Amino acid sequence: MLRRQTAGSHAMTSLYSQTSQTAPAKSDPRFIGDLMGSYLLESRTKSLATVRIFACRARSISPDTAVVDAPVIGKPGESLTVTFDTLGILRGHVQRPLGSGFVIAFNLSPDQRNGLASRIAWLKQRSLHQVQDRREYKRVLPRAPRAMLTLGDGQQVACMIIDMSASGVAISADASPPVGEVVAIGEVAGRVARLLPHGFAVQFDTVQPLQQLEKLLTPKPDDQG
Repeated sequence: MLRRQTAGSHAMTSLYSQTSQTAPAKSDPRFIGDLMGSYLLESRTKSLATVRIFACRARSISPDTAVVDAPVIGKPGESLTVTFDTLGILRGHVQRPLGSGFVIAFNLSPDQRNGLASRIAWLKQRSLHQVQDRREYKRVLPRAPRAMLTLGDGQQVACMIIDMSASGVAISADASPPVGEVVAIGEVAGRVARLLPHGFAVQFDTVQPLQQLEKLLTPKPDDQG
C-alpha cells in the first residue's frame, strides 16, 4: 500500500511539474514610466476659467487605471477626458487624489479595454528603443514635477513642470501669462517665451546647472532657509 501511494505521489508530482513548465507566464499589463498627456475635468467644461485643459504626466498606466502628476486635482468621482501620447483619448473619473496628482479609473467597454491593453504592450516595447534627445540643451523630466509659479504681479499659482532643460522649462498651470511676461518658477526667474497647447514655455534669464535645476525649481521650505 505504501509503495502504491508513493508511486501515485511521484505521478502527481511529475504531472504538476509538466503543467508548471508548459503554463504560459502571465504578462504584466501595466506600463511603468513617464508618459505625457493632457486632461479636461468635467467641472472645467462648465466654468468660465481661462485655462481648461492641463498637461499631465502618467507615472504608470494599465487598462484599468493610471497614476498621473497634474497641476489641478479634481474631486473624487469627477469625470474627465484624458489624452496620452500614442494611446489616444480615454474617458474615466478621478478615483482618488494623490500628493502630486491623482489616480484615474478608466470607463471603458471590454473591447476598448482590450485595445488599450494592446497599445500599452506596444508602448512597453517602444520604450526599449527610444531615440536620444539631440537638442543643444537636453530636456529632462523632473522626479517631482509640482512647483510654484510666481507671475509678474506677484500672484503665486501651483503648476506642473512638463519638462525642463538648463535654458528653460515648459509649464502647465491654471494661468496664461502673455509672451514676454517676467515670471519665476521656484527660485529661477525668466520670461514667457511662447505659448504651448496646454501651457507655456519659460526661458531662464541665465543658463542653470542641470544637476541642481530640480532643487531650484521645486525648493522645499527647508531649502529656502
